[in-house]
Amino acid sequence: MKKYYSIEILRFLTAISILIFHYQHFFLPYNSFSDIKVLENIAIQPFYTFLEFFYKFGNSGVPMFWTISGFVFAHIYLNQKKDIKRYFINRFSRLYPLHLITLLIVAGLQILNNFFFNKFQIYQINDFYHFILNLLFISSWGLEKGYSFNYPIWSVSVEIAVYFFFYLTIEKIKKYNFKFLILISVILLIIDQLNYNFFFSKCARLFFYGVIIYKISLIRISSKKFLSISIFLIFLSLKTGLKTFLLYPSILLLFVSLEIYFCKIKNLTMLLGNQTYSLYLIHVPVQLIIIFLIKFFSINNNLLLSGYFFISYIFVMIIMSYIIFEIFEKPANNYLRNYFLK
Repeated sequence: MKKYYSIEILRFLTAISILIFHYQHFFLPYNSFSDIKVLENIAIQPFYTFLEFFYKFGNSGVPMFWTISGFVFAHIYLNQKKDIKRYFINRFSRLYPLHLITLLIVAGLQILNNFFFNKFQIYQINDFYHFILNLLFISSWGLEKGYSFNYPIWSVSVEIAVYFFFYLTIEKIKKYNFKFLILISVILLIIDQLNYNFFFSKCARLFFYGVIIYKISLIRISSKKFLSISIFLIFLSLKTGLKTFLLYPSILLLFVSLEIYFCKIKNLTMLLGNQTYSLYLIHVPVQLIIIFLIKFFSINNNLLLSGYFFISYIFVMIIMSYIIFEIFEKPANNYLRNYFLK
């Protein structure tokens, strides 16, 4: 099956944007040991002049992830026969092992923080009820009372529900193509606008935008035309009130239009793309460890404002993500697929 190397690099950049946005976790109000009130002056963070966009808008990586997922799922599952067992085992084996490990690590670190300092760090809700919600991968299905444990998993939790919905629509997409995709997107848009905080409709809408972009990418139009269209749509989304509807699919189309260039560095793009999920899930556990060590050894919190520390932190996170993918994610994924699908 064809690989989209442009999608791999977009996934990696999206994960990095979230990683930088969450650098604020090192300061108040997330790190109660710190006396640096980052939300009152986010410009104090390292390299702010260059990274201002990521510090302010890095959380936009979540809707970007949802849009990318729609594209990837369309590419994989619209080009093969439906197999419900294989579909859900593939998703389970890909997502659950690392989620479970990071959940247990975060739970252990929060217990450690509470034992030594009588405080939780970063996310404050770490009780048994929310542990079970996280364990069942339903931590953001409306049953929760707030942010808990390894909270970044919330976006994947929401997306899992959309996976079920997408599976039910596969045959309709194959049969009716754009007609069905436009209809379902309009319905989801209406639901989303009626209830702005309903994350399922928001995730599903962006997911199906990604499916639409995939179908558009199959149209025989030159990559230069796609590039021009995507740039125009990005500009339009930023200059009008259409950002919510156009920005993320337009960025996706932009990267797809540059596929021919990313193919030239395909090994690098695959290397970076493979790290996305681990980079997304391990950064909170790593931050908890750093916060604990700084407090335990009475290290000055100003260290966290250092550009040298920031660069070291990002570098270590990337290296760790690569190692975790190679020695845990990939083997666990392969083992579970072989075990359940043999």
